[in-house]
Amino acid sequence: MKAPRLRVALVWLHRWVGLSLGVLLVVIGLTGSFIVFYREIDAALNPSLYTPAGPEQRLEVAEVMRIAATVDPAPIRSVIAPDRTWPVWVVMHSHPTEKGRYPSLWTTMIDPSNGKVLGRRDYTNCFAFTVYRVHYNLLLYDWWGHELVGVIGFLLLGMAFSGLYLWWPKRGRFWRSVSIRRHVSPQRLMLDLHNTAGFWSLALLALISVTGIGIVFPGVIRPVVGLVSTATPYPSPTIKPAPPDGAARLSADAIVLAARAAKPGYDIAQLNPPSEARNTWRVLLRSPGSDPALRTRGAIWLDPWTGALAHDRTADSMSLGDRYMTEQLWLHNGSSFGLLGRLLVFASGFVPLILFVTSFQVWRSRRRHRAKRSDARSS
Repeated sequence: MKAPRLRVALVWLHRWVGLSLGVLLVVIGLTGSFIVFYREIDAALNPSLYTPAGPEQRLEVAEVMRIAATVDPAPIRSVIAPDRTWPVWVVMHSHPTEKGRYPSLWTTMIDPSNGKVLGRRDYTNCFAFTVYRVHYNLLLYDWWGHELVGVIGFLLLGMAFSGLYLWWPKRGRFWRSVSIRRHVSPQRLMLDLHNTAGFWSLALLALISVTGIGIVFPGVIRPVVGLVSTATPYPSPTIKPAPPDGAARLSADAIVLAARAAKPGYDIAQLNPPSEARNTWRVLLRSPGSDPALRTRGAIWLDPWTGALAHDRTADSMSLGDRYMTEQLWLHNGSSFGLLGRLLVFASGFVPLILFVTSFQVWRSRRRHRAKRSDARSS
């Protein structure tokens, strides 16, 4: 008796969680597909911001920061080095914002061949990043939107495995249960679409759910990963005790030289100057010639006064657990598996839409059928 009761309960939960949260799952799925290629889309929509005059790389980081500061005096949050997708310097500035609101970020794009400012814009509210924020927190930054997306990740994972349990076919009916048959009723067609889409996307949806949960709630996933390999919290190292106020800090160019000396086998992808939270430089690194979609493969932190290595979190110095925690984002958007992985994740973003539409159609069809039977009995 327990198995039938469990099945009835799972059918009820699977159906009503899917129908009640289906719209949110669809929104998160479709925006997830978009942001797999959001940098490419942003560059295509704004060619004037991302088209340098020539291929030359004549500017050093210090000069890039100086030029950006003349256009926007707000503190520099990060400096993104040119790559194949964004072949210009992108300097991100942090502007004052109300407490509890999403940070106000502005970007300055600089031509690396001649130092010309190609443009400046409100990055937080530009189209591509707005879609990114919809996926990241449903534009509910000050209403626990980020955490809500993480909870939905748990629900999606539960939906995936409850669907697998409910779908499990009898012996000899496997291919029939994961294929779309012709010449069947509309309701049967919807069921076939639902089962087929759910089965073939199950592994990928589970991976996306688990990595999404880990991105939102790293403290939940880290102990699980720690059962297999050491997994430590992401660092924010600070030099203590700090030199007295007024002590000379190294220039950005000197920091670049120190980073290259510390990690000669990597290219520099991004630099984050010292901030209120830490007094070190963070330098994000990537393998030479790697796909720009896989923007970083770790980071190092450098002493701003001496250039000494304060902390190393690159692939050759991390445990397997720390590598997983560091690269969850690239697993989440498929970049870890190259273009094929990104295309698979892009396609999987449409699966919640298919599952929601087919489940709604099946539910509506069954409801109409029950209503007709009830009318027939009453008459």
